[in-house]
Amino acid sequence: MKLKNTQGFTLIELVLVIVLLGILAATAAPKFINLKSDAIIANLNALEGSLKSANQLVYSKSIVQNETIGDGVISIGNVNVDTYYGSIKADALNIVNAIDSSFTVLTSPTASFTTNWGVYKVPNAGVQIFPNGYDISSNCLLYYIEADENNSAFYSQTTNGC
Repeated sequence: MKLKNTQGFTLIELVLVIVLLGILAATAAPKFINLKSDAIIANLNALEGSLKSANQLVYSKSIVQNETIGDGVISIGNVNVDTYYGSIKADALNIVNAIDSSFTVLTSPTASFTTNWGVYKVPNAGVQIFPNGYDISSNCLLYYIEADENNSAFYSQTTNGC
């Protein structure tokens, strides 16, 4: 008994299918994978965690120094951090002193900077912290308000523009 001579796909057909799949993957992948945005949001989450941890340490030290009512000052290493009711006072320089990272104190929420983070003091309303390459118009920031006699410290992220 003799078998029929069967043929598979030709090399040309295989190459065409691979090329078409490559084109589809190249156009569809960026819509489903946004690694830059995910990385920026992860960095904001990490910064918020660092700020919360720093605030816990500052509060603990404020209790020891009896600085938990109203304005106070504690020293961390060789820098001073202003406190208000035991939490880090919402001032750009205090954020820089309390967290060891690469910050620039901004004079405007639209100012550009080259460090990892820009910190802007909102008059009478806390601080906004922006990742490098973003500003107030981008809707990508961490917002912090110090504690007061009735409320604990407040943290909020806006990430829809990251």
